[in-house]
Amino acid sequence: MSKAPRRKLRPTMADVAREAGVSLSTVDRVLNLRADVRTDTAHRIATAAARLGFHAKGVIEQRVLNDKPTVRLGFLLQKSGVAFYQGLAQALSNAATTFTRARIRVVIGYLDDLDPATVAQRVLALGNQVDGIGMVAVDHPLVRDAIGRLRGAGVPVVALISELAGPADGSYVGVDSRLMGRTAGWFVSRLVRAPGSAAVMVSSQRFQCQELCELSFRSYLSKHSSDWELLASRLTLEDDDFAYGNALDLLSGEPDLSALYVAGGGVAGVLRALRELKQQAIRLPVVVCHDLTPLTRDALKTDLVQAVLSHPVVEVAEQAVQTLVAAVSDPNLVARVMLPIQISVSESVD
Repeated sequence: MSKAPRRKLRPTMADVAREAGVSLSTVDRVLNLRADVRTDTAHRIATAAARLGFHAKGVIEQRVLNDKPTVRLGFLLQKSGVAFYQGLAQALSNAATTFTRARIRVVIGYLDDLDPATVAQRVLALGNQVDGIGMVAVDHPLVRDAIGRLRGAGVPVVALISELAGPADGSYVGVDSRLMGRTAGWFVSRLVRAPGSAAVMVSSQRFQCQELCELSFRSYLSKHSSDWELLASRLTLEDDDFAYGNALDLLSGEPDLSALYVAGGGVAGVLRALRELKQQAIRLPVVVCHDLTPLTRDALKTDLVQAVLSHPVVEVAEQAVQTLVAAVSDPNLVARVMLPIQISVSESVD
């Protein structure tokens, strides 16, 4: 005669204590709020309860949530209409939501006016609202002074994407801009049949990341072959219409241009100029630009662009949140987080 299967017993507090490696009384204190328990211990108990399917795991998780400190973080990004910064803003919001060691309150603003005095005012104003700031900004004395004042008041500032030099030198999260520029040079040197003329387009040399990308690109090509003719750089000013006009002027005035490296914003305007010339059956240079967005993805597929070098947006956001939370706890912390460049070509995108 077969025995009836034994009913599986529900996990008990004792099971949770055993799984978490703590005493039964410690689980009781967390569950019933009888006394303070270390945050890491409470996390371990919550994890054990969730793993076992303990019936009161929701209560324990709420206790852990209530034990987390609240940190207010502010982020100042560049132009609000640029797809890259829209994606970075979303990634920052996601990183704040999923951060486990604190409850993050996020304020995200955009610097549509790039005037250094205006940027400095925005930085100081945001500093009065938050515990720490992450920002993408031009490297200018007024901006550095504002950042220095905030740091003096105990509000840490972390540079994102583009480092800041001088007195404002401090924490940074992004890629190595020298490697970015040299990688662009590597692609150009291998995709162009023979060295010819090459040009770079940047938003402004006041963005340290773009200045380093430009210099490294030029340095790589110069050392690769003395036959390269490196033309004067053109500006985009992070403005699509301005970038379109300047790109059209460059491409029309240099019909034999071999390579173009777009190391700054305004890429939509540059691509518009390239597309118009392609429709006229005019030969285009090899083009390398930054950051994979729906626009640059389409440019890869249609062969307007041959390579896109990207900042790893999700990793930048996660590291920015982690670095800022750590800096809020330790104002003397200086962290430089260098992340790998993401490389896309036509065969690597959907």
